[in-house]
Amino acid sequence: MIWIVFAAMVALALMVLLRPLLSAPLAAADRSDYDLMVYKDQLGELARDVERGLVNKDQAEAARTEIQRRMLAASDGDKGAVAAKSGKLAPILIAVLLPLLAVMLYLPLGAPELPDRPYAGRAAQIAEMQDKAATIQAMVTRLAERLRQDPSDGKGWAMLGRSYRALGRAEEAKEAYRKAVTLLPADTQTRLELAIMLLEEAEGDSLPDEAISRLEEVLALSPDQPDALYFTGLSAAMKGDSARAKARWNRLLMVLPAESPARAQVEKDMARLGG
Repeated sequence: MIWIVFAAMVALALMVLLRPLLSAPLAAADRSDYDLMVYKDQLGELARDVERGLVNKDQAEAARTEIQRRMLAASDGDKGAVAAKSGKLAPILIAVLLPLLAVMLYLPLGAPELPDRPYAGRAAQIAEMQDKAATIQAMVTRLAERLRQDPSDGKGWAMLGRSYRALGRAEEAKEAYRKAVTLLPADTQTRLELAIMLLEEAEGDSLPDEAISRLEEVLALSPDQPDALYFTGLSAAMKGDSARAKARWNRLLMVLPAESPARAQVEKDMARLGG
């Protein structure tokens, strides 16, 4: 009887896990690219700190190792996103192999009496990670201080915004981005990153006005930017402006590759508009 309960629990868990893999992905900004840009900027800032003598050799090496590790993790995540679009084979393999792997691991390891790994064995590793995090935080603090002394550095504000975003300091990131776009009138990437941050916080049945304004600025500079076309069209559709929404999405369909999985979502959104 107990194994029937376990089987039902596994089936329910698989339904939750596999549903995202079986649905068409929405058009969205590639977060991995943004993260990689942040880490590249941090490597450049670290090199400048070394040249100015603000960081010693050991601190620089520790910070460089940590940044490179994060870049590798971001690259791996991007590869995983591409692989997830390759077809329906992955969900089938997961449905078959995951329960089998769980059983294989449980048989030798599923003993409640086994002791946990003692904290003492992990203390050195935790301390090393904390030191690296502190070094990166110090780099961001120095960058913020430099910008307080020279607030006209638009690229510096953009880099600070990306750094704050990577650290999870959303409000500070948005303020830094706003200063950057004011100083960089032709920079589409910074405007797009700020807009995506604002869209991530959207609630209700409308999109943030500031996000749409930034995306309109992006389109004025780069008329074929896919994310800007999609979300400005979505905003128009939410406001009942079907003609504007269709115009943006028709242009988006011309931009998207024929094999892009995002096309299905755009076509579905257009079908809901009717007419």
